[in-house]
Order: sequence, then C-alpha cells, then structure tokens
Amino acid sequence: MKKRSFFVNFFYGVFIMGIFTSGLSADTVVRRAAVAGSFYEKNPKLLREVVLRYLADGHPLAEPSRFLICPHAGFVFSGPVAAKGYATLDNTVKRVIIIGPSHHMAFQGVAVSGFKQYETPLGSVPIDTKVVDELKKKNNVLLAEGFDEPEHCLEVQLPFLQVQLKDFFIVPILTSRTDPREVAEILFPFIDEKTAVVASSDLSHYEQQKTARAIDDRSIRTILSGDADGEINACGDVPIRILMRLAKMKNLVPVKLDARTSYETAPEHCPQSRVVGYAAIAFVSESAADAFLKESRGRNAEPSGEEQFSPDEKKALLHLARQSLEAAVRGKRYEIPKEFSNKFNSNRGCFVTLTKNGQLRGCIGYIEPIKELSRAVVENAENAALRDPRFPEVVPDELDAITVEVSVLTEPKDLPYRDAEDLLQKLVPGRDGVILEKDMHHSTFLPQVWEQLPDKKMFLEHLSLKGGMSRDGWKTAKVKTYRAVHFHE
Repeated sequence: MKKRSFFVNFFYGVFIMGIFTSGLSADTVVRRAAVAGSFYEKNPKLLREVVLRYLADGHPLAEPSRFLICPHAGFVFSGPVAAKGYATLDNTVKRVIIIGPSHHMAFQGVAVSGFKQYETPLGSVPIDTKVVDELKKKNNVLLAEGFDEPEHCLEVQLPFLQVQLKDFFIVPILTSRTDPREVAEILFPFIDEKTAVVASSDLSHYEQQKTARAIDDRSIRTILSGDADGEINACGDVPIRILMRLAKMKNLVPVKLDARTSYETAPEHCPQSRVVGYAAIAFVSESAADAFLKESRGRNAEPSGEEQFSPDEKKALLHLARQSLEAAVRGKRYEIPKEFSNKFNSNRGCFVTLTKNGQLRGCIGYIEPIKELSRAVVENAENAALRDPRFPEVVPDELDAITVEVSVLTEPKDLPYRDAEDLLQKLVPGRDGVILEKDMHHSTFLPQVWEQLPDKKMFLEHLSLKGGMSRDGWKTAKVKTYRAVHFHE
C-alpha cells in the first residue's frame, strides 16, 4: 500500500476502498495496532497521559452509561469529544461490543474478527470468542478475513476503554450494507448488565465549517429524537442506527454530551473549508437523562435575584432591538419610547446578536455597564446590523429571515488564579462569560460560546487568538468573568 502522509492518516483516516484478504493461520491470534503513531500516540506513557487529560474534561452522569456513540478520527481532532462519552461509561463493564463502518471492504451483512486479541500500545485486549462463535452461526454475519487489519474505526476506541475499564473483553463488529433492525435483533440476546455497546462514527465529512455544523445538527436532532430511520449523515450511520434500536429495546434515551468539528478542536491543523464532524452521545434511563438536562440548565441558568427578567420584560427588550434593527436597515432613526427608557434605565452591559437561517449575521455589544440598558439594546442592534466588520451591512430583504437575540450582562469581576490549571478549574462552562486582557489586547466570549467550544482549554485558546494574543496568551492574561441572561425571538 502506498504510504500516506502523517496528516492524512491523522485527520481524515483511511478511506481507500479495497480488499485485504489474508487468511488467518493457526498461530495468528493478535491483531496488531494499525494506526498507533498516526491516529494516536505510539508511546504507552504519552498515550495514557493524553487519554487521561481528555477524560478530565468529561463529567460522569447520575447513572453510568453502557451505550455510546463516539467518533473515531485522530485523537487531536476527535479525542476530546470521544472522551466526553467515555467519561460516562460504567466502569464495571466486562464486555464491550464495538460496532464500526468498514472503510476498506464493501459486503453484505456484518463482519466479526477472526483474531483472539486486539493490540494497542497500552496492551492487548481479548476478544470474546464465545460470542463471536455464536454470531458466526447467524446468516447475516461473516468473518472479516484480514480486512479488519488496517481498519481504524474499532482500534481508536480501545485506548479509552483500556484506561476506563479493567479485565474486559471486546466483540469487534464491522458493518457495510445491512439492515440495522436485523443486526439489533441478532445482538440483543448478548447484551446483559455487564455489556456495553459503542457505535463508532464520525459525522459529516469534508464540508465547510458552517455547512458541517448545520448538517451535523440535523443528524444529532434525528438521534436525539429516537428516529432510527431518520436523516443521519455519518460514515457510521449503520452502527448508529443499530445502537439506537438496541437502546430503545432497553428503554434508554439519548443525551448529547458534546459535538464539534475538527476545526473547532484543532484549528491549527484543519482549514475551515474542509472539516469533519464529531459527536458524543450517551443513552441512559429517562430519570438519568432528566437529571442531566436539569444539571445542564443549571449550568446555563440565568443569574438569580435582580438579574432575572420577566417574560414581558424580555419581550419588551426584544421589541426594542427589533425596532432599532429595522429602522437602521431602512436608514431611519429610532427614538426610544419613554416607557421603555424609564423601565430599563440602569446601566448594563449588553450584546445584540443577529442570526440568519441559524448562522451568525452580526453581534456587537458593550461588556461594561456604560449605558442605560434601553439605549444599549437600541445602539447594539443598529451596530450589529451595520457595523460588524465581519459581515456586510444587513439589507431590508434580509429582515424577515433574521432572528434577534439580546444578552444582558452582569458587571464583570476579576477572577484571580494561581496558574493555568487553577484557572481551568475555576471556570464554569455555559455560565461564565470570559474577558481576557493582556497589554493592549483584550477579547471576550459570551457564555453562549461554550456551546461551540465546550473544552475549557480550547475556549481560552480561541479567545486568546481572537484578541490578537498568542494561543497560550490566556495563561498570563488578566481574567474577568460575568454572567448573562440571553433570550431571543
């Protein structure tokens, strides 16, 4: 096989359709690691450190999960996302069924391995040969005679499992053209309370960043809806659909733990014009899902006490922003009605964000409370429409397609920290808006940005770059935090 570049192996994976046949001799029992050193670290110590660092950013659920969707690209791209899934894994699991798409051979049905063990730099993982032998008796199951040797989609899941579990077996399964319903029926009898199932899959491939996010959002909505026959744009859509059916048979429901693109995790290695999407989704009981959603809402909750706004007040502020937007775009001057000026007369930090068809169309604001809230909303709506340097001015024909969002900020407060690790510990994703100040540079991300950049280190690196600092500028910058109440039409 022609040797591929490190970057191609590491990022895009292997997408060469071919047939690899090598009949397994009696003494061939170990499937050697195929992508160690390209998709992930080859050095065992460094590999373990990388996996542990990724897992540290994950959060266990109220009830551990045994059904996961995790990506399978190079760790620098998909590792942080996959770790969000594996951080929820039940550590008492003794058998893991890993289902991934075959990238090297097309066939009808599913294929099981003829090896006895899978190897990674962290050691060998035994295959549950009893289950494999039983599966081979099924009409829809064949033996992967060698074409699993170069396959990366199963292998890259193993280092996470090796760090999280002890003394476990795997059942590696590759899919091609098959009916997910039939496969789920075949696998269901083998799933007990000590068995986990992982669907290995990336999402959209090689799209422009904004397009990829829109495509991935649709796929994720399908998964979260439980529609196993719905739209899923993914290389492993068959493994995902199999997992969804198995989870439904176990009365489990999905929760989204993370979703990003390769550009969002590693912009230094990936252009915005050609990205791959990833998601980590766990399936748990309804009570555990409710607890997760409640906790998520708590992390994103509006500040208490005086920072609360009633539904009528939110509606009034959105009305101010909308009227100012439409007047500005049509070249007219908007006068704030006296009742609004009197009602929202305290000085507040404020941002107005415009989106069109789900994509950012403008966002301008005041971080500090330098103007009365009513005036801040009106001015920032106008500025977002006409003076955001990233976009052309909004024109009248666009108004009906634009959605307005208002964010009202608390006064920023200094956040003292000892070192980089201390700062990472103190930040609360989803709650904290962050300001970085260093020399003549400064920048801010609203709390909503955590939805696109949920990894703390990545969030701060992007914020540093936004402010014209080095990627590590956040480690020595002055940091302020604030909270925000945000609401939209």
